Amino acid sequence: MTALDVINQIQTLPPDEVAKVRDWLVEHDEESPELLAAIDAGLHSLARNGGRVTERSELEAKVRQWAGGSR
Repeated sequence: MTALDVINQIQTLPPDEVAKVRDWLVEHDEESPELLAAIDAGLHSLARNGGRVTERSELEAKVRQWAGGSR
């Protein structure tokens, strides 16, 4: 079974059952050390920049860099 199979099955459930699945996923969601490090780096960057908000395109480039992608 693939993730797409699971998603397709979830879409056939009544709303109360979908809510149970959502609650289970939230309970079992764990942030990876990489995600926490990226969030921490972003917060430090914000503090260093005096609260300056980064433009979306600049942020997308930084996220790709942090994630190791080159798109």
